[in-house]
Amino acid sequence: MSLSLNEAESLAKTAARGAGLSWGMAEEAAKATRWLAVRGVDACDPLVALLFRHDEEGHAQTGPQALGPDWQGAEGWLCPVACGAVLSDLGDEVQFPLTLRRVALPVFLLPFAAQLAKDLGRPLVLSWDGGDALTDGNAFTLHVPPPMSDVTLRLGDPAQAPAACPHHTRTDTDQMILVSLGIYAARTRAPATDQSRLAGAGAGLTDND
Repeated sequence: MSLSLNEAESLAKTAARGAGLSWGMAEEAAKATRWLAVRGVDACDPLVALLFRHDEEGHAQTGPQALGPDWQGAEGWLCPVACGAVLSDLGDEVQFPLTLRRVALPVFLLPFAAQLAKDLGRPLVLSWDGGDALTDGNAFTLHVPPPMSDVTLRLGDPAQAPAACPHHTRTDTDQMILVSLGIYAARTRAPATDQSRLAGAGAGLTDND
């Protein structure tokens, strides 16, 4: 199915919140989803997988335990959105090369790496099992990463520049993926009660339809 970028971003934000992420992290996940969608990557599919992992395994400590050259999570895995937010906060203080251990759905690191590359004025290379990605802040080249992998970030050669990629105004994804996101998003809506109906929600206590 096809979604506008605004629809995809809004659904991603609400679904992430429904899966238990804070509003701040949900906003970051939504922005990353949109960034990827603009560049032709269906991020809704990996987003469902990421939210499922958060929902099943928790999300309290999925960011790096310590900020050195090797990041690890207390839960045994790292959330790419949590790591991306830390990268954004560190900015030019990031130490390269930087290795992130057991990142779930590492494709979501790319939007944050792109912003960091733009801020540094240098391309960044992300390497994972079986491939890598290169971004200069706007464009990127991408070998799709596995669902879980160690990721190494390093500064690229200033002469390296990925080919410009067309920007999209819509994103396509599978209908079942949208159903899954909708289930998470529905958790943010409180069920109606007699009190809420009497206060004006819905049709009151009598359904006249």
